Amino acid sequence: MKTEIHIEELIRREKETFPNPYLSTRVMAKIEGLKQARSKTPLWQTIALAAGFAAAIFLGVSLGNSYVENGTPDIVLNINDAQMENLQYYLYSNE
Repeated sequence: MKTEIHIEELIRREKETFPNPYLSTRVMAKIEGLKQARSKTPLWQTIALAAGFAAAIFLGVSLGNSYVENGTPDIVLNINDAQMENLQYYLYSNE
């Protein structure tokens, strides 16, 4: 019984509490201030980021173009499989 009385008393006291009407205004002002402060980035950081992207792209393209194949594409191998393997057994049927 005592716990129910304590719970009802707590609920009654919470209902009587009035919130500060200026609290939401202060919170929203703080959030807006953080948004404005966060959106400003120094010019040198933006330039450094763009230069880094350009350097990565340039190095990727130059490495891709510097690849040299070891094989000789001018010579084509022509292999006659009929001479290498005796396929006559498979070509004729025993009818």
